[in-house]
Amino acid sequence: MILRKILMAVVITTFFSGAAFAKGGHHASSAHIDLTPGKFDYYVFALSWQPAFCESHKEKKECASQTGERYDAKNLALHGLWPNKRGDKQHKYAYCRVSSKIKSLDNPESWCKMPKLNLTDETANNLAIYMPGYASCLQNHEWYKHGTCSGLKADDYFEVAYTLDSKIADTNFGIFISNNVGKTVTSDNMLEEFEKDFGAGSRKFINLYCDRAKGSAMLSEVRIYLKKQLPKNGVMEGSFALPDKSERGSCPDSFLLDKAGLTGN
Repeated sequence: MILRKILMAVVITTFFSGAAFAKGGHHASSAHIDLTPGKFDYYVFALSWQPAFCESHKEKKECASQTGERYDAKNLALHGLWPNKRGDKQHKYAYCRVSSKIKSLDNPESWCKMPKLNLTDETANNLAIYMPGYASCLQNHEWYKHGTCSGLKADDYFEVAYTLDSKIADTNFGIFISNNVGKTVTSDNMLEEFEKDFGAGSRKFINLYCDRAKGSAMLSEVRIYLKKQLPKNGVMEGSFALPDKSERGSCPDSFLLDKAGLTGN
């Protein structure tokens, strides 16, 4: 009887020790991400091709009001500037020191209900141009999810972002896009234009992303990878960073640069 009790005690102890180990092991396998602002390795500078975005988001304010003459009809628009940690494939470095209450509001239907950002009139006016999603309060999502991890103030963060976007429009790369709206282009031709601006081999600092709509591959986003020390005055030369291998574009050899207004066809 005594021996039986001893054996039972050993079994129970072993079971709970194993459970605790399994719990601890599971914790260890999902690497802990330090959410201290400023503790990251590089930025992902994400630019949206708005006409393609509007193909599947016709209900958005910025899509309903889009015209062929608006800035984002002919130029890459600002999506976001995302601090990124190497090895963080699931992009868990986000919402730095953001309360659960604010995080719960982070969905497109309630972005405008998130706490208002302290932006100057100049920054707000420029965001309305370079970030068409500003009409749907995209800036709130971008700030609370990504900007809070930058270590910058909101106004400084967005000023850098829209300045970078505006400079892209004046490059060979940006002009090539503007001149080919509504046409099918090749990935190689676009990347060659990027290298004209930033040197041979600089295509390794950029990825092109495409979606399919109406049977065609369409450019949807461009991502450029920048060093943690952001370039001054939007000048990107010497400021590029290599992305993680998990960052891969999705565009085929050729794709369409969708034209604003096709959403109604």
